[in-house]
Order: sequence, then structure tokens, then C-alpha cells
Amino acid sequence: MDFAPYLLPKPAAKPRKNGAAEESQVLLAFARREYDAGRMAGAERLCLQILTRDVRHADALFLLGMTGFKTARYEMAERMMRRAIDLNGRQAPHHFHLGNALQAQGKLDEAAACFERALGIQPEHAEACYNLGNTLLARHQLDKATALYRRALAVKPRYSEAWCNLGAVNRQQGKLDEAVNCFERALSLAPNNANFCCNLGDALHAQGKVEEAVVWYRRALALDPAHYKAANCLCNALFDLGDLAGAVAWSERALAIKPGYGDALMNRCLLQLLKGDYIAGWRNHEVRWQVYPPRLFSQPLWTGAPLKEATILLYAEQGLGDSLQFLRYVPLVQAAGGRVVLELPANLRRLAAGLPGLAALVNFGPPLPRFDCRCPLMSLPLAFGTTVETIPARVPYLAVPEEALRKASALAWPTTGLRVGLAWTGNPSHPKNRSRSIPLGLLEPLFNLDNVQFFSLQMGSAAAELATRRTKITDLAPVTGDMADTAAQMAHLDLVVSIDTSIAHLAGALTRPLWVLLSYLPDWRWLLDREDSPWYPTARLFRQPKPGDWLAVIERVRAALVELAAQKQAAQQ
Repeated sequence: MDFAPYLLPKPAAKPRKNGAAEESQVLLAFARREYDAGRMAGAERLCLQILTRDVRHADALFLLGMTGFKTARYEMAERMMRRAIDLNGRQAPHHFHLGNALQAQGKLDEAAACFERALGIQPEHAEACYNLGNTLLARHQLDKATALYRRALAVKPRYSEAWCNLGAVNRQQGKLDEAVNCFERALSLAPNNANFCCNLGDALHAQGKVEEAVVWYRRALALDPAHYKAANCLCNALFDLGDLAGAVAWSERALAIKPGYGDALMNRCLLQLLKGDYIAGWRNHEVRWQVYPPRLFSQPLWTGAPLKEATILLYAEQGLGDSLQFLRYVPLVQAAGGRVVLELPANLRRLAAGLPGLAALVNFGPPLPRFDCRCPLMSLPLAFGTTVETIPARVPYLAVPEEALRKASALAWPTTGLRVGLAWTGNPSHPKNRSRSIPLGLLEPLFNLDNVQFFSLQMGSAAAELATRRTKITDLAPVTGDMADTAAQMAHLDLVVSIDTSIAHLAGALTRPLWVLLSYLPDWRWLLDREDSPWYPTARLFRQPKPGDWLAVIERVRAALVELAAQKQAAQQ
């Protein structure tokens, strides 16, 4: 509903009577009583009555602004509060509440300035510290937000909201133990707060304490059955516990509570894809732009129509593995008549340069060459109407650059025994990395096999873990610059053993023998209840028999390696 702006009357021409000020104070007291009782219309009427007598009555202007804030008329609230501050700028509450009105309009910079002015007048204003922390949290200034929440708590130790938001900052920074402590402290002060319960569940889930997280999600829903975020979080937790039916049910429950909820829509489409319902899954996968910030282009999205020599921009999104998986569609786009401009991260560009017929291969971001339409790589299955039966699985669809092959050939590869590449963890920022990755120590039973030599294909911080363990594994990270180097190294390996990460996709795209180690309910692309992959013909899938059971997976892999090593040894004799 739109509200007309208030046009305050001009001051009367005649001087006020001696009792006018006293009468205004009486009216203001009644107005405050109406406001405190939640009767905004009455408070507003009395404030306007005061302002009819004295348009410069700062307290009446401020209270009128507060009624606007309480009734979600934030622009009106801002105008009235600014007028009050122009008349009396030394009141910390005036600056604080103006900041609230600005914050409600998304004017975070202006809001932050108001909260800072309030703190300049009243340094121990706990609520101003808290709200200033919130504006900084929204701008991802996490260290500054932390300092302000702690400052608020120093003034007001029982400030449950400040404890909760301090926990949220710790959660974003990966300080999970501290986050759990903060959420528990918030709940000790407000045990019936459903949001606090849900936040504690999130922190416990991130720690891998999924069953404990489920308890708190259910507690949040018992307190607030309409808590759609808790319903969706419960979906995620039940999925990680291997309860596919429960995950589906709570995804639908979240959508029943809040139709159009992006996170729940995303979960529903991923569950559809996991079950092989690609027709619905690809269509619903487009809701990801409600969850991830979309890139803005003036050119239209291509949805599968004949291209007739039009230039199309295909661009990467999400992780390296996603890009590697969907580069298989580039020849299909060309066959549809498109001149392909391909935009990829630098780590993939040298490898993708071997794709035939590209109009251009470019880095992320401007300047881009001219193009007529565009399509993100992960929307290509929808454009082509891909089903499980029609997955374009013609491999290899990537080729290794000659210079990378020469570099890899110069390494001292063993001439006997089984050469196995290994990747045991993925990107630590991936939300499912804990459940898909395997602690290196659990793989020790593989490293003492006769006639098997392992080569680490890990990059980044995970590769450094090798230096802290006495493992029989050769680290290839020091001689690896990009994915083209990794691809060339795979040409010298008999087998790649990998968790669900980009290494698996690279090996599959190159038609290298591949064993993928999967959690009980894995990422959607590996489907359910099968040991092969329609995406990668050379892949063999080793699935957990129950949630979290990596030991059973490793035992099966060990037995298979013994058999494969014996076959190679026999062939070499």
C-alpha cells in the first residue's frame, strides 16, 4: 500500500499562547502512551496535532517518524527523523532510529553513518553497536562486525541477538566451535527462539554432527511450524544421513510453507536429477539464479533453437568439475550452427584450447568479443533436452596439449607396477566437501600394497598434507601448473582413483580408467544404485554401503587394486 506524504502545516502567524508549550507536552505524553500500546494511528494523530501548533517540535517529529517505521513507511520515517535531527542533533536515539529506517530501505552506508553518530554521542549504546555490526556483516566486513558485537555484549552481556550474530560471523569464518558456543549462549538466554535453534543446527551440521543438527532443526520447527529455512535445512541434513525420502518430504514442506523459496527449489531439482528425472530436473535447475548471483547480459539466453551461424557465448559457472563435465556440449552447439566463444577460468584454458572450431577462447570478465546470444555451460543439458539415455557420452572430448605431454614425459615414471593417481579431497569451500572427502589417514591400507605406486593429483592446501605423513605416494603438485599438466600426467597412469571432484571429471573426459569413491547419497551426477556412469564410460563407482562408511569403500578398492596389480604384473612377465 502506498501512503501519501505528510504535508506538515506552517507555523501559525499569531504567537503561541503561554500555555501552548505545556499543552504540547501533555499531547506528547498521550502520543507516547498510544505508541507504547501499539496504537500507531492514535499516536500519529496526536503528533500531527502538536505539529499543527509547532512545526518545529523535534520530539513530535521524531515520534511521528517512529510511527512511520512501525507501520513500514520507511521513507516517511526517514523524512520525519531527519527533520527532528536538524532541530536537535544531540539525541543518540534519533540517530539510531534513523539508521534503522535507512537500513530497512537497504541504504546500508547511510545507516552505518547514523549508527556511528549515535555511538559518538552515547558510546555504550549496545543496540547501535549491534545494528552497526549488522550493516558491516551485510557488507562482509566480518572482523569489524565481530568487534562491534563483542562491544555490544560488553555493555549488555545478556543480549541474545548479539550472541546469535556473533555466532553467524564465526560460522562464516569457519570458526565452528566458537559459532556453536555463541548459538548455545543465545539459546540459554532465549530458549524458545526458533531462529537460534536453526542457526545452532547449521553450525553442528557444518561440524559433521548431522544427527545433533537434526534435533535442533526439529526443535525450531516445533517452535515455529512455518520456519521454512529450518524445513529446508532438515532436508539437507536428512540427505546427508542417507534418508532420501525424508529429504524429499522436507524439501516439499519448505516449498509448501514458502512457495518460490530458492534454496528449497534448488534442493528439489537436485533430488530430481539424482533420481534420474532429467526432464523436470534440468528445467527446475534454472532456479539456481535465485540462489547464486546471475551474470547480467543484454544478449538473450539461448534455449536450443537453430543458431544459423550466430555467435554464442558459452561460459563457466560454479566449480571446475562442472565446467569439465559440460564442455562435452561444445560440439553439439557448433552442430546447431553456433560460432562458439568460450569463457573459462585460467586453470582450464590451455586444456580447452584443443577443442576444434572455437571462434574464441577468453578469460572471465570484460572485455568480451561480440556475440549474439549466450548460455551458461550448465544450462546446455536443458537446451538439448538431455535425458539419462541421451547423455552425450562420446569420449574423449578433451585433448592434452603437446607441450604438457612433453613436460609430463620428462618425469621419472616407474617402469613396473601399477601407477595410480589419487585425489582424496575437494575444494574446502564446497558445502558438501566434508561428506564427499576422505581423510588421508583412512587411505593408509592402500599404500602398503605390493606392485602399486600412488601419485598425488591434489593441488592446494590438501597437497601439503603429504609432508606431514609418512606415505608411499609421490606428490605431483610441484610440477603441476594447471589442469593441462594434470591431464598429461594422467596419460602416464594406469588408473585414477578419486572422490567426487574435478580430478574425476578430468579423467572421465580423457577416457582414462577411473574409480570414483562416493558417499552414500552422492552429488546428483552420479545417480543412484549403479556402479557405472552414463556420463563417463570408463568410470567405476564405489559407493558407501551406509552413510559415512568409508572403511567399507576402501576395503573394496584395496581388493580391486590387488586384482588389477596382479593382472598388470602378469601382462608384463
